[in-house]
Amino acid sequence: MQKFTKSVSISQLLQVKSLHLELVCGKRFLDRTITNTHINRPGLVLCGQLDHFHADAIQLFGKAEQEFCLNAEPDELEENIFKMLTKGYVPCVIMAADLKPLPALKEACKQAEVPILRSSLRSTEIISRLRRVLDEQLAPVTHMHGVLLGVSGGGVLIRGEAGIGKSECALELIKRGHILIADDVVEIQRRGDRLIGSCPEMLKHYMEVRGLGILDIDLLFGISATSDEITVGLEVVLVPPAEKIDRLGVDQKTTTILGVEIPSLTLPVTPGRNLAVLIEVAALNQQLKAQGIFSAKEFSRKMLNRMKTKGKKHATQA
Repeated sequence: MQKFTKSVSISQLLQVKSLHLELVCGKRFLDRTITNTHINRPGLVLCGQLDHFHADAIQLFGKAEQEFCLNAEPDELEENIFKMLTKGYVPCVIMAADLKPLPALKEACKQAEVPILRSSLRSTEIISRLRRVLDEQLAPVTHMHGVLLGVSGGGVLIRGEAGIGKSECALELIKRGHILIADDVVEIQRRGDRLIGSCPEMLKHYMEVRGLGILDIDLLFGISATSDEITVGLEVVLVPPAEKIDRLGVDQKTTTILGVEIPSLTLPVTPGRNLAVLIEVAALNQQLKAQGIFSAKEFSRKMLNRMKTKGKKHATQA
């Protein structure tokens, strides 16, 4: 499993139409990168107070910051802004509400090699949209070997050693009306406390099945048989039959991906077992567990109560 640290360049940010951004100055510095989702409004920093300053975040100037700058002494303001921009790695400055940067800000940004952008959106709106964009673009991501499908509305990640039958099982599930997300290479992003699974662009809607080669699932089963992404809610690990399995399923195993725990189920692969049906039922059973209905634990509880009742009867008769 490989984990990748992502970043967004300022030139890429300018291409996001929903942000309504334009370059004011600093064209030579558009290769600067954003690596976190925080957007900072430099209140006290403009007075030279750099304590607790987010020095690696986008700096947003709204009407309040602009009003302060208009009333500040230009030389002192330029010095304070320069300190702000050089304390860490500020990727860019954004002016909200079509505000024009003052000469002191432009000069400080020029010296610090930080580009200035401008948006027609108000401060609250540009912050909200920026966070949505950066949350998606900068979310931690990992690539895993396996097959990801949408089964009964939930994302099921099928894993196991090479040749154990992951793709064949997935093909049977697709025939039964379920949806392929990714085969062989599954890209997983963490967004908040959710894991979003998708497929690398080159592999979308393709499957590789031993003996059949590369299959185009869209052409074989129709475009409704594939989808771009899904929330991963269950891992199913296919294993050789020699491994010991909890037959009752009382113990709920989990696996951790990018710091998020999801339920994990181990299925032994033996001749004659219909793995597709088992995975289909496992997905439905997981939905019951999410609603607080745990069949194995309920069965175990009833058995223990029955054994205790019989034990008391025998003790009374004795």
